[in-house]
Amino acid sequence: MITSMVENYIMQNISSQISYWDRVANEKRFSHPLRVDWLRRYLKNPQPRVLDYGCGYGRTLADLSIAGFRNLYGTDFSEAMLARARVEVPGPALIRNDGRHLPFKSESFDAALLFAVLTCMPVDHEQRLLLSEIKRVLRPGGLLYLSDLLVNDDARNRERYERDAVRYKRYGVFELPEGVVVRHHTNEWIEEITSPFKRLEYESFDATTMNGNLSAAFQYLGCKPA
Repeated sequence: MITSMVENYIMQNISSQISYWDRVANEKRFSHPLRVDWLRRYLKNPQPRVLDYGCGYGRTLADLSIAGFRNLYGTDFSEAMLARARVEVPGPALIRNDGRHLPFKSESFDAALLFAVLTCMPVDHEQRLLLSEIKRVLRPGGLLYLSDLLVNDDARNRERYERDAVRYKRYGVFELPEGVVVRHHTNEWIEEITSPFKRLEYESFDATTMNGNLSAAFQYLGCKPA
């Protein structure tokens, strides 16, 4: 059970995240690659139902659509991001949601994608709650596909981690100049929070962040036990 102080922090963080993403919805670009070959290798349903949680302006939904996926759903907590997505990627069902309780029936999706989502959720409990909800809505054997940022070892990032570690009680959590709090992850933490899933694929790579900087990153594909 988490404390009321952490609960308050979570709610404040969600509020600041929404405000930030609404403000920058028409400015940011994302670049995490989509491994369509991973999805095709493991998806058993020829017409899979796919959820892109934290879909933003719909870049990954567009890639999925181009690859031939049709039964697509996107959720995001930023209405401004969703408004942009509705223009740029017509077709997928787009739903505003905070991620704490997904508005879908249990075992209703064949795959769920979270691209650069965990970095926007700096609190341990917040991440665990989301992955628990993702597991609930996935069918047995359904795929969890993560793409996110890792802790870096360069001087610029070390300074940010060390500066904010005491305040946020976690090395790798830091505040951007814009005032929003984000998180870079250790491999050990990713292994821990994905332990309810069976790991199928894992790949490290260098990603370009939303602010145009390079960061160590990873992609993970796992499945819900049958």
